Amino acid sequence: MQVDIAIAKANKHTMSVGGDSAEIVERPLGGVTGVVVDGQGSGHSAKLTSNMIVGKISTLLADGARDGAIARAVQDYLYTIKGGKVSATLNMISVASDTKSLVISRSGHCPIYMLCDGKEYSYAKKTKPLGFYKFSKPQIVELPLKTGTKLLTFSDGILSAGRKYGKTITEADILSLMQQELSAYDIANQLIDQAIELDKGRPSDDTTVMAINIGDSKKNIRRLSASYPL
Repeated sequence: MQVDIAIAKANKHTMSVGGDSAEIVERPLGGVTGVVVDGQGSGHSAKLTSNMIVGKISTLLADGARDGAIARAVQDYLYTIKGGKVSATLNMISVASDTKSLVISRSGHCPIYMLCDGKEYSYAKKTKPLGFYKFSKPQIVELPLKTGTKLLTFSDGILSAGRKYGKTITEADILSLMQQELSAYDIANQLIDQAIELDKGRPSDDTTVMAINIGDSKKNIRRLSASYPL
């Protein structure tokens, strides 16, 4: 199989630093994990929170910890160091080649959508964010790994886009985009472009989109590219 992952990010209008952090981490036993964390608020303080959580997740993944244990560990970590006064949302998707499984982990209100075998799935169970509550439990779903699967997730900048102008991005819009024969890169960028357009070019919140396509393997070559504005 070949896994294509794309991440597109935009800061809240007028903010030089966004509160979202995203990362792609290679798993020590094979495969890859994509992580999106939205720190409470905006700006430097939110970025420090989200960056800290992503760093902790990367370390735990490298140590071989399981996804469910990682999601619970970063919840306890944030609660402990911030005393229940700071929150964050977490969406994490793992493609694990050693177990031939797909693992979805969520803490917060942002959904994860999946297309597989011609069917649409929405993982949006109501879960508490990281950090506010001592005994918060993430939503964890483990599924068999299948070629042709597409996944899409995002921070709440997508949910709030266009709200003050009376038009928002619907679940039907998102699933329609995923149904098209597009690369992960094109799906992520088209969705974030739509959100920015709905906000009249001035994003109302930090916005991150992560798209994953699982297809047939072409070559045994790993590639990673990035474009980062300064």
